[in-house]
Amino acid sequence: MTPTPLRLHPDRMFCSDPEQRRIARDLFEGIENMPIISPHGHCEPSWFAQDTPFPDPAELLIVPDHYVTRMLYSQGIGLEKLGIRHRDGTRPDIDPRDIWQVFADNWHLFLGTPTRVWLEHVFAEVCGLDETLCGGNAGAIYDHIEAKLRTPEFTPRALYERFNIEVLSTTDFATGTLAHHQALAAGDWRAR
Repeated sequence: MTPTPLRLHPDRMFCSDPEQRRIARDLFEGIENMPIISPHGHCEPSWFAQDTPFPDPAELLIVPDHYVTRMLYSQGIGLEKLGIRHRDGTRPDIDPRDIWQVFADNWHLFLGTPTRVWLEHVFAEVCGLDETLCGGNAGAIYDHIEAKLRTPEFTPRALYERFNIEVLSTTDFATGTLAHHQALAAGDWRAR
């Protein structure tokens, strides 16, 4: 499959009715530069406590995203092909590039879903990609995102600042020790 250009319409999240779109655009322009207050962040506190680069595109965008993995699983793709841990906590021995390729080969499944809207935003606006993901360009897109993840601008704390986040709720296990929260509270990086 030949990649197509990735073009995101600036009003893609607004109603198609012209008058409602105008009102939405006016409202949005009044708040778009305000800090983000995120009560449901799907972020691990260890990311910010340790501030180490994300390991790879699959580990960042596929493995922890239950919306992505559930869609693929619902279409018969085994969880082991997506890098999901076994019940005993061990990880399948799979190359992250293979996980990414499975994702790219099945990107069409996400057409019309909020997950696709979100990921296309991440690909274009955060990662600077200009073509739509498909099986044929999976490796090149993986390489592009992986190179970005190796830069200082893509560490967890740098992204937090870039996105103008004021408050971010993390996703913690009920049995979590909150050690990363304690490390953040004791450190010199002040984020809420």
